[in-house]
Amino acid sequence: MKFRLYLETDLNRVFTKSLGAIAAAELDVILTHCLMASETKISPVEEGRTSFLDFDFDGERDALVEQLGRLSATAAAFAVHAPSSLEPLPLREQLAFGTEVVTAQRYRGKTSERLTRLMLNVASAADTSKAVDDRSVLDPMCGRGTTLNWALLYGARATGLDLDRRALDDYATFLEQWAKINRYPHKMRRYKKQNTECRHFDFTVAADRAVLAGKTVPDIRTFHAPAHSGAVAVGRHAMIVSDLPYGIQHQARSDSNRKPTPIGDLVENVAALWPSRIRTGGSVALSWNTKTLRASDLSALLERAGFDTVGTRGFEHQVDRSISRDVLLARRSNRI
Repeated sequence: MKFRLYLETDLNRVFTKSLGAIAAAELDVILTHCLMASETKISPVEEGRTSFLDFDFDGERDALVEQLGRLSATAAAFAVHAPSSLEPLPLREQLAFGTEVVTAQRYRGKTSERLTRLMLNVASAADTSKAVDDRSVLDPMCGRGTTLNWALLYGARATGLDLDRRALDDYATFLEQWAKINRYPHKMRRYKKQNTECRHFDFTVAADRAVLAGKTVPDIRTFHAPAHSGAVAVGRHAMIVSDLPYGIQHQARSDSNRKPTPIGDLVENVAALWPSRIRTGGSVALSWNTKTLRASDLSALLERAGFDTVGTRGFEHQVDRSISRDVLLARRSNRI
């Protein structure tokens, strides 16, 4: 059967030209890995200021509707019975809280909200760890928590590491303010600066006090530590999702001068730890600047660390003259 997916108009100029191709790539991953569709043809179409995707799907319709509601650029979806006969599909986002927890923060260098949601979607689709009751996400370079906030909305536990204490402080303050403004019962525990576990804060939130009382682990846990630190006990997760630095500003070695390290060295150092931080069959979704690291080199680094690259294409898009961004999807293999 034929379906049509209308896409949200993006005010961000970065996605304006590439919206159709990126949305088609995301839909392809969802159809292939979540709905087990084989060789589905997806056609991006533009008519005036409207962008949409036409595609065929012969599987279970309810399962398709559930997945379409989660896509990062979905505005509306229809079953196509004839060229002029469209049946609206009842899409539901099924988010735990309002999206303002993702959109309210504004600061220079913030990771794209739409791209982050896309990465979580494709990572979830590729995850075969069978952790249905424990959909946990690790962001080893979390900054002020865009990835962690989307994980919270999806009902997944989220863990983040970052070297920037001020960013983590600002993030903790934002979460408390957001919960208070929306009157969500919550708990925030901030740790002392010199605790041996490098913990920074634990945050737990719920729609009502009864649900909050029943939670035994925090929804969001952060550590003030470099991504490559093996001393931090972050546990094992179903997914690792991160927006890698676009330049060379992140440190990859624990030297006292904190000299910047090329992105390839950073990935090599942190990926060596990931097999111990992700379950077998768990997925990795990374966005990065292809002008600083080729896709083939990034794939090779992950494969040496024990991950198999999952075939994806169509995510690359130009951000500005010096940044061309792409998304790579991989899965922890059984050979380690």
